[in-house]
Amino acid sequence: MRTAAAGAIGIAVPALTIPTAKAVGENTSEAADVICGTDRASGLTVGTAHARDCATALEVASAYTRSWNGGDEGATTVHAAGSAWNCREQPGPLNPYQECVETGGTGRWATVTS
Repeated sequence: MRTAAAGAIGIAVPALTIPTAKAVGENTSEAADVICGTDRASGLTVGTAHARDCATALEVASAYTRSWNGGDEGATTVHAAGSAWNCREQPGPLNPYQECVETGGTGRWATVTS
């Protein structure tokens, strides 16, 4: 992901990029294009490609967190926002992160990071 310096203090902020569709397991980066907030149950950061998808990403993250708390480990499918999402841990450049990709081929995805 490209970043740009913002203001005199040099805070890195995401630059606008054109997202591409990706499949579960395609490791592009640990960071999302848009940070949507935090998952209420886990306190982890939720992100996605577009701000318009934040409500969906937060719903998917919540469903995935319930799956973790239910004892599911490894890759799993969750149902949220009217769709099925394939979710699993991905290796990040520094730390692993969780990623869910919508199964309908829309290219929508959500990440859950610490």
